[in-house]
Amino acid sequence: MKIKNFIGMVAVASLAATFAFSPSAQAESINLRFATITGEGFPYVDGMRKFKESVEALSGGDIKVTVYIGGQLGNEREINEAILEGSVHMGIGAGSMANLAPIYNLVQLPFLVQGQKHMNAIADGPVGVKIAALIEKQAGYRVLDWWSTGDSPIETVKAPVTKPDDLKGVKIRVIPNPALVDGMKAMGANPTPMAYGEVYTGLKQGVIEGAHLDVMSVNNLKVYESIRYMTDWNQITFLSEPRPVIMKASYFDGLSKKHQDWIRAAMAVATTHERKVFVDSMNKIRGFLEGKGIKINKVDKAAFIEKIKPVWAKYAKKLNAEDLLQEIIALNK
Repeated sequence: MKIKNFIGMVAVASLAATFAFSPSAQAESINLRFATITGEGFPYVDGMRKFKESVEALSGGDIKVTVYIGGQLGNEREINEAILEGSVHMGIGAGSMANLAPIYNLVQLPFLVQGQKHMNAIADGPVGVKIAALIEKQAGYRVLDWWSTGDSPIETVKAPVTKPDDLKGVKIRVIPNPALVDGMKAMGANPTPMAYGEVYTGLKQGVIEGAHLDVMSVNNLKVYESIRYMTDWNQITFLSEPRPVIMKASYFDGLSKKHQDWIRAAMAVATTHERKVFVDSMNKIRGFLEGKGIKINKVDKAAFIEKIKPVWAKYAKKLNAEDLLQEIIALNK
Protein backbone atom coordinates (compact mmCIF):
# COMPACT_ATOMS: atom_id res chain seq x y z
CA MET A 1 0.00 0.00 0.00
CA LYS A 2 2.88 2.39 0.74
CA ILE A 3 4.34 1.71 -2.71
CA LYS A 4 0.93 2.27 -4.35
CA ASN A 5 0.46 5.52 -2.45
CA PHE A 6 3.94 6.73 -3.46
CA ILE A 7 3.30 5.87 -7.10
CA GLY A 8 -0.05 7.65 -6.95
CA MET A 9 1.46 10.80 -5.48
CA VAL A 10 4.30 10.82 -8.00
CA ALA A 11 1.79 10.40 -10.82
CA VAL A 12 -0.32 13.26 -9.48
CA ALA A 13 2.70 15.54 -9.19
CA SER A 14 4.02 14.62 -12.62
CA LEU A 15 0.68 15.06 -14.37
CA ALA A 16 -0.01 18.33 -12.56
CA ALA A 17 3.33 19.69 -13.77
CA THR A 18 2.52 18.61 -17.31
CA PHE A 19 -1.01 20.02 -17.53
CA ALA A 20 -1.35 22.79 -14.95
CA PHE A 21 -0.34 25.60 -17.31
CA SER A 22 -1.42 24.04 -20.57
CA PRO A 23 -4.22 25.96 -22.40
CA SER A 24 -5.53 22.66 -23.74
CA ALA A 25 -6.02 21.38 -20.18
CA GLN A 26 -9.26 23.34 -19.98
CA ALA A 27 -10.45 22.48 -23.48
CA GLU A 28 -12.74 19.60 -22.55
CA SER A 29 -14.59 19.12 -19.28
CA ILE A 30 -16.54 16.14 -17.98
CA ASN A 31 -18.76 15.55 -14.97
CA LEU A 32 -18.59 12.05 -13.56
CA ARG A 33 -21.49 10.62 -11.56
CA PHE A 34 -20.06 8.28 -8.87
CA ALA A 35 -22.68 6.27 -6.95
CA THR A 36 -22.83 3.83 -4.05
CA ILE A 37 -25.47 2.14 -1.93
CA THR A 38 -23.57 2.87 1.29
CA GLY A 39 -24.08 5.96 3.43
CA GLU A 40 -22.16 8.42 5.60
CA GLY A 41 -19.54 6.80 7.80
CA PHE A 42 -18.82 3.95 5.37
CA PRO A 43 -15.25 4.00 3.97
CA TYR A 44 -16.46 3.82 0.35
CA VAL A 45 -17.74 7.36 0.82
CA ASP A 46 -14.34 8.50 2.13
CA GLY A 47 -12.69 6.95 -0.92
CA MET A 48 -15.18 8.53 -3.32
CA ARG A 49 -14.65 11.96 -1.82
CA LYS A 50 -10.88 11.55 -1.89
CA PHE A 51 -11.14 10.65 -5.58
CA LYS A 52 -13.30 13.72 -6.23
CA GLU A 53 -10.86 15.97 -4.36
CA SER A 54 -7.81 14.49 -6.11
CA VAL A 55 -9.09 14.40 -9.67
CA GLU A 56 -10.65 17.87 -9.52
CA ALA A 57 -7.42 19.35 -8.13
CA LEU A 58 -5.26 17.48 -10.60
CA SER A 59 -7.35 18.48 -13.60
CA GLY A 60 -7.87 22.05 -12.45
CA GLY A 61 -11.60 21.46 -12.51
CA ASP A 62 -11.54 19.95 -15.99
CA ILE A 63 -12.98 16.80 -14.43
CA LYS A 64 -15.78 17.29 -11.92
CA VAL A 65 -17.26 14.49 -9.81
CA THR A 66 -20.72 14.34 -8.25
CA VAL A 67 -20.91 11.78 -5.45
CA TYR A 68 -24.22 10.01 -4.77
CA ILE A 69 -24.43 7.94 -1.58
CA GLY A 70 -27.00 5.93 0.34
CA GLY A 71 -28.62 4.42 -2.74
CA GLN A 72 -29.74 7.78 -4.15
CA LEU A 73 -29.39 6.38 -7.66
CA GLY A 74 -30.72 2.92 -6.92
CA ASN A 75 -29.66 -0.35 -5.39
CA GLU A 76 -26.45 -2.13 -6.25
CA ARG A 77 -27.84 -3.95 -9.30
CA GLU A 78 -29.45 -0.77 -10.61
CA ILE A 79 -26.22 1.21 -10.26
CA ASN A 80 -24.26 -1.51 -12.07
CA GLU A 81 -26.76 -1.52 -14.93
CA ALA A 82 -26.84 2.30 -15.06
CA ILE A 83 -23.06 2.33 -15.58
CA LEU A 84 -23.46 0.21 -18.70
CA GLU A 85 -26.41 2.33 -19.85
CA GLY A 86 -24.47 5.55 -19.31
CA SER A 87 -26.57 7.42 -16.72
CA VAL A 88 -23.97 6.67 -14.00
CA HIS A 89 -20.25 6.74 -14.74
CA MET A 90 -18.62 5.07 -11.73
CA GLY A 91 -19.54 2.67 -8.95
CA ILE A 92 -18.19 -0.07 -6.70
CA GLY A 93 -18.94 -3.54 -7.98
CA ALA A 94 -20.01 -6.20 -5.52
CA GLY A 95 -22.04 -9.39 -5.26
CA SER A 96 -24.79 -8.54 -7.70
CA MET A 97 -22.18 -7.65 -10.34
CA ALA A 98 -21.32 -11.35 -10.46
CA ASN A 99 -24.58 -11.89 -12.34
CA LEU A 100 -23.09 -9.79 -15.17
CA ALA A 101 -19.44 -10.84 -14.75
CA PRO A 102 -19.51 -14.44 -13.46
CA ILE A 103 -15.77 -14.50 -12.69
CA TYR A 104 -16.45 -12.22 -9.73
CA ASN A 105 -18.13 -15.18 -8.04
CA LEU A 106 -14.63 -16.53 -7.44
CA VAL A 107 -13.63 -13.92 -4.85
CA GLN A 108 -17.16 -14.00 -3.41
CA LEU A 109 -16.75 -17.62 -2.33
CA PRO A 110 -17.32 -17.83 1.43
CA PHE A 111 -14.24 -18.15 3.65
CA LEU A 112 -11.85 -18.00 0.67
CA VAL A 113 -10.34 -14.52 1.12
CA GLN A 114 -9.10 -14.16 4.67
CA GLY A 115 -8.54 -10.64 5.95
CA GLN A 116 -7.05 -7.45 4.58
CA LYS A 117 -3.49 -8.69 4.00
CA HIS A 118 -4.81 -11.51 1.82
CA MET A 119 -7.20 -9.16 0.05
CA ASN A 120 -4.40 -6.69 -0.76
CA ALA A 121 -2.21 -9.48 -2.13
CA ILE A 122 -5.02 -10.52 -4.49
CA ALA A 123 -6.00 -7.01 -5.55
CA ASP A 124 -2.50 -5.63 -6.12
CA GLY A 125 -0.96 -8.64 -7.85
CA PRO A 126 -1.37 -10.78 -10.97
CA VAL A 127 -4.63 -12.31 -9.73
CA GLY A 128 -6.28 -8.89 -9.57
CA VAL A 129 -5.10 -8.11 -13.11
CA LYS A 130 -6.49 -11.41 -14.44
CA ILE A 131 -9.87 -11.02 -12.74
CA ALA A 132 -10.15 -7.40 -13.91
CA ALA A 133 -9.50 -8.50 -17.51
CA LEU A 134 -12.19 -11.18 -17.26
CA ILE A 135 -14.69 -8.73 -15.73
CA GLU A 136 -14.14 -6.44 -18.72
CA LYS A 137 -14.45 -9.29 -21.20
CA GLN A 138 -17.62 -10.67 -19.61
CA ALA A 139 -19.47 -7.48 -18.69
CA GLY A 140 -17.81 -4.48 -20.29
CA TYR A 141 -16.57 -2.82 -17.08
CA ARG A 142 -13.13 -1.28 -16.76
CA VAL A 143 -11.74 -1.96 -13.28
CA LEU A 144 -10.02 1.27 -12.25
CA ASP A 145 -8.73 -0.22 -9.00
CA TRP A 146 -9.77 -2.46 -6.12
CA TRP A 147 -11.18 -1.15 -2.85
CA SER A 148 -11.65 -2.88 0.47
CA THR A 149 -15.02 -3.86 1.83
CA GLY A 150 -13.50 -4.79 5.18
CA ASP A 151 -14.10 -8.11 6.87
CA SER A 152 -17.50 -9.77 7.07
CA PRO A 153 -18.33 -12.08 9.97
CA ILE A 154 -21.64 -13.89 10.39
CA GLU A 155 -24.22 -12.10 12.53
CA THR A 156 -27.15 -13.86 14.18
CA VAL A 157 -30.10 -13.00 16.39
CA LYS A 158 -31.08 -16.14 18.31
CA ALA A 159 -27.90 -18.13 18.97
CA PRO A 160 -24.13 -17.93 18.41
CA VAL A 161 -22.49 -19.63 15.46
CA THR A 162 -19.39 -21.64 16.38
CA LYS A 163 -19.61 -24.51 13.87
CA PRO A 164 -21.42 -25.11 10.56
CA ASP A 165 -24.25 -27.07 12.18
CA ASP A 166 -25.22 -23.94 14.12
CA LEU A 167 -26.46 -22.45 10.83
CA LYS A 168 -28.89 -25.26 10.04
CA GLY A 169 -32.26 -23.80 9.13
CA VAL A 170 -31.25 -20.23 9.98
CA LYS A 171 -32.83 -17.65 7.68
CA ILE A 172 -29.82 -15.58 6.79
CA ARG A 173 -29.49 -12.64 4.42
CA VAL A 174 -27.01 -13.00 1.59
CA ILE A 175 -25.95 -10.64 -1.18
CA PRO A 176 -27.96 -11.68 -4.26
CA ASN A 177 -25.16 -13.84 -5.61
CA PRO A 178 -25.20 -17.55 -6.54
CA ALA A 179 -21.86 -18.37 -4.90
CA LEU A 180 -23.04 -16.96 -1.58
CA VAL A 181 -26.40 -18.70 -1.80
CA ASP A 182 -24.68 -22.03 -2.47
CA GLY A 183 -22.16 -21.38 0.28
CA MET A 184 -24.85 -20.84 2.88
CA LYS A 185 -26.77 -23.88 1.67
CA ALA A 186 -23.63 -25.96 2.16
CA MET A 187 -23.69 -24.91 5.81
CA GLY A 188 -27.33 -25.97 6.08
CA ALA A 189 -28.61 -22.39 6.34
CA ASN A 190 -31.70 -20.98 4.63
CA PRO A 191 -30.14 -18.20 2.49
CA THR A 192 -32.36 -15.23 1.74
CA PRO A 193 -31.08 -12.88 -1.00
CA MET A 194 -31.85 -9.32 0.06
CA ALA A 195 -30.74 -5.82 -0.95
CA TYR A 196 -28.34 -4.02 1.39
CA GLY A 197 -30.83 -1.32 2.31
CA GLU A 198 -33.44 -3.85 3.40
CA VAL A 199 -31.34 -5.69 5.99
CA TYR A 200 -32.18 -3.47 8.98
CA THR A 201 -35.93 -3.85 8.44
CA GLY A 202 -35.58 -7.54 7.63
CA LEU A 203 -33.94 -8.20 10.98
CA LYS A 204 -36.34 -5.96 12.90
CA GLN A 205 -39.38 -7.70 11.41
CA GLY A 206 -37.97 -11.21 11.76
CA VAL A 207 -37.90 -11.85 8.01
CA ILE A 208 -34.29 -12.92 8.49
CA GLU A 209 -32.43 -14.22 11.54
CA GLY A 210 -28.93 -13.24 10.54
CA ALA A 211 -26.64 -11.78 7.88
CA HIS A 212 -23.04 -11.66 6.70
CA LEU A 213 -22.55 -7.90 6.71
CA ASP A 214 -19.10 -6.39 6.90
CA VAL A 215 -18.18 -5.03 10.32
CA MET A 216 -18.70 -1.37 9.41
CA SER A 217 -22.16 -2.02 7.98
CA VAL A 218 -23.19 -3.63 11.27
CA ASN A 219 -22.53 -0.20 12.73
CA ASN A 220 -23.73 2.04 9.90
CA LEU A 221 -27.01 0.19 9.32
CA LYS A 222 -27.51 -0.08 13.11
CA VAL A 223 -28.20 -3.80 12.85
CA TYR A 224 -26.56 -4.12 16.26
CA GLU A 225 -30.02 -3.17 17.54
CA SER A 226 -31.30 -6.59 16.44
CA ILE A 227 -28.39 -9.05 16.36
CA ARG A 228 -26.80 -10.51 19.47
CA TYR A 229 -23.90 -12.57 18.12
CA MET A 230 -21.04 -12.18 15.64
CA THR A 231 -18.30 -14.57 14.64
CA ASP A 232 -14.81 -13.23 15.36
CA TRP A 233 -13.58 -11.60 12.15
CA ASN A 234 -10.03 -11.54 13.49
CA GLN A 235 -10.11 -15.35 13.51
CA ILE A 236 -12.00 -16.07 10.28
CA THR A 237 -13.92 -13.95 7.82
CA PHE A 238 -16.92 -15.03 5.78
CA LEU A 239 -15.95 -12.48 3.11
CA SER A 240 -13.02 -10.09 2.67
CA GLU A 241 -13.16 -9.82 -1.10
CA PRO A 242 -11.67 -6.91 -3.05
CA ARG A 243 -14.34 -4.68 -4.58
CA PRO A 244 -13.71 -3.27 -8.07
CA VAL A 245 -14.21 0.42 -8.73
CA ILE A 246 -15.84 0.23 -12.15
CA MET A 247 -16.52 2.37 -15.20
CA LYS A 248 -17.92 1.32 -18.57
CA ALA A 249 -14.83 0.29 -20.54
CA SER A 250 -15.94 1.92 -23.78
CA TYR A 251 -16.66 5.19 -21.96
CA PHE A 252 -13.19 5.22 -20.39
CA ASP A 253 -11.55 4.38 -23.71
CA GLY A 254 -13.42 7.28 -25.35
CA LEU A 255 -11.86 9.81 -22.98
CA SER A 256 -8.75 11.73 -23.94
CA LYS A 257 -5.40 10.41 -22.76
CA LYS A 258 -5.01 13.25 -20.26
CA HIS A 259 -8.43 12.51 -18.72
CA GLN A 260 -7.57 8.82 -18.45
CA ASP A 261 -4.25 9.63 -16.79
CA TRP A 262 -5.85 12.04 -14.32
CA ILE A 263 -8.50 9.45 -13.39
CA ARG A 264 -5.91 6.68 -12.93
CA ALA A 265 -3.62 8.85 -10.80
CA ALA A 266 -6.43 10.15 -8.59
CA MET A 267 -7.84 6.64 -8.18
CA ALA A 268 -4.47 5.35 -6.90
CA VAL A 269 -4.55 7.99 -4.16
CA ALA A 270 -8.21 7.29 -3.36
CA THR A 271 -7.59 3.54 -3.14
CA THR A 272 -4.84 3.87 -0.58
CA HIS A 273 -7.01 6.25 1.43
CA GLU A 274 -10.12 4.04 1.32
CA ARG A 275 -8.27 0.91 2.43
CA LYS A 276 -6.59 2.75 5.32
CA VAL A 277 -9.91 4.20 6.49
CA PHE A 278 -11.40 0.70 6.50
CA VAL A 279 -8.59 -0.79 8.59
CA ASP A 280 -8.58 2.11 11.05
CA SER A 281 -12.37 1.99 11.39
CA MET A 282 -12.47 -1.76 12.01
CA ASN A 283 -9.77 -1.47 14.65
CA LYS A 284 -11.98 0.96 16.57
CA ILE A 285 -15.37 -0.68 16.16
CA ARG A 286 -14.93 -3.86 18.21
CA GLY A 287 -15.21 -2.20 21.59
CA PHE A 288 -18.24 -0.21 20.47
CA LEU A 289 -20.11 -3.33 19.37
CA GLU A 290 -19.23 -5.19 22.56
CA GLY A 291 -20.52 -2.17 24.45
CA LYS A 292 -23.84 -2.64 22.67
CA GLY A 293 -24.04 -6.14 24.12
CA ILE A 294 -22.86 -8.03 21.01
CA LYS A 295 -21.08 -11.32 21.80
CA ILE A 296 -18.11 -11.91 19.47
CA ASN A 297 -17.32 -15.61 19.49
CA LYS A 298 -14.58 -17.93 18.22
CA VAL A 299 -15.48 -20.69 15.77
CA ASP A 300 -14.24 -24.08 14.60
CA LYS A 301 -12.34 -22.64 11.64
CA ALA A 302 -11.27 -25.99 10.19
CA ALA A 303 -14.86 -27.25 10.18
CA PHE A 304 -16.08 -24.27 8.15
CA ILE A 305 -13.24 -24.56 5.62
CA GLU A 306 -13.83 -28.28 5.17
CA LYS A 307 -17.54 -27.73 4.63
CA ILE A 308 -17.05 -25.04 2.01
CA LYS A 309 -14.28 -26.65 -0.07
CA PRO A 310 -16.71 -28.49 -2.40
CA VAL A 311 -18.36 -25.15 -3.20
CA TRP A 312 -14.97 -23.63 -4.02
CA ALA A 313 -14.23 -26.54 -6.35
CA LYS A 314 -17.67 -26.36 -7.99
CA TYR A 315 -17.34 -22.68 -8.89
CA ALA A 316 -13.70 -22.85 -9.92
CA LYS A 317 -14.61 -25.60 -12.39
CA LYS A 318 -17.74 -23.80 -13.58
CA LEU A 319 -15.77 -20.59 -14.16
CA ASN A 320 -12.80 -22.40 -15.72
CA ALA A 321 -10.75 -20.82 -12.94
CA GLU A 322 -9.13 -23.74 -11.12
CA ASP A 323 -5.68 -22.17 -11.49
CA LEU A 324 -6.93 -18.80 -10.22
CA LEU A 325 -8.46 -20.51 -7.18
CA GLN A 326 -5.13 -22.10 -6.33
CA GLU A 327 -3.33 -18.77 -6.79
CA ILE A 328 -5.76 -17.13 -4.36
CA ILE A 329 -5.29 -19.89 -1.78
CA ALA A 330 -1.50 -19.66 -2.13
CA LEU A 331 -1.56 -15.92 -1.40
CA ASN A 332 -3.02 -16.51 2.08
CA LYS A 333 0.26 -16.42 4.01
